[in-house]
Amino acid sequence: MPRRSHNIQAKSTQEANPQLILERMREGAYLANPVLGVKDLLRIDLDPKQKEVVNALFLGKKRMVSLRGGHGIGKTFLSGVIANLFLDIFIPSKVIITGPSSKQTRLQVWSYLNQVWQTNILKDNIEWLKTKMYVKGAEEEWFASWVPCKNPKNVEGYHGENLLWIVEEAKGVPDAVFESIHGALSQENNYFYISSTCGPSFGYFYETHTRKIDQWEVFKIPSWESPRVSLERIEDWKKEWGEDSPIYQARVAAEFPDENDFNIVPLSWLLRSVEDEEEDDMLTR
Repeated sequence: MPRRSHNIQAKSTQEANPQLILERMREGAYLANPVLGVKDLLRIDLDPKQKEVVNALFLGKKRMVSLRGGHGIGKTFLSGVIANLFLDIFIPSKVIITGPSSKQTRLQVWSYLNQVWQTNILKDNIEWLKTKMYVKGAEEEWFASWVPCKNPKNVEGYHGENLLWIVEEAKGVPDAVFESIHGALSQENNYFYISSTCGPSFGYFYETHTRKIDQWEVFKIPSWESPRVSLERIEDWKKEWGEDSPIYQARVAAEFPDENDFNIVPLSWLLRSVEDEEEDDMLTR
């Protein structure tokens, strides 16, 4: 079981009484109510669907959550929330994050981790680097870190009593990487969180929502179920891609489109072209 005492200081805020927060931390209140931890420690109010995901991961028996979602629902932001919360409430703890090898994925993930870290009431106790954040004085045992996943061997060797693996844009991560991660989840208080827009109907991420569904807590959040996405934006996507198109189904409706031999252009090529355009837009901003 994780230790439940802190010897670090909470920064004073207008939103919450720091002494009350420290008392709740000592009592393990945020282990029992992680959504309250997000509000008190990170000063963030999650939307209802995000709260469900956080509770399923931290309180569910499976401790493995797979989220497929549409554009704009806050998948990567939620990864930032989960990573920061894990570091705050489990002592010591390790959060290992990976995703497709594109520069865009790492930039997005680390940008959102930084955004949440900026609001973290324990920020002053955490050192921030470009691909790692760690609790001061415990760099080797209490940290969050980005690792590339092009080679499955890169994800091996991470173990710990309190360990969380996060995989971003999971549809683009090789199956062998998931198998290596599973090998590291050897202790009771180990967790696994993966999220992505949908891709073709094969691969490990797809299987977590089909063949492996009994092993995972799974969530499907289309764009229109998120308060973050306006109806006007959804209408724009309908006009741009067509409501019945595989791109709209994958990236807005959070559905795995069918791919068959009659496709002139493979679905994976279409989805990749959309992602390439978005990556170019982000890197030139």
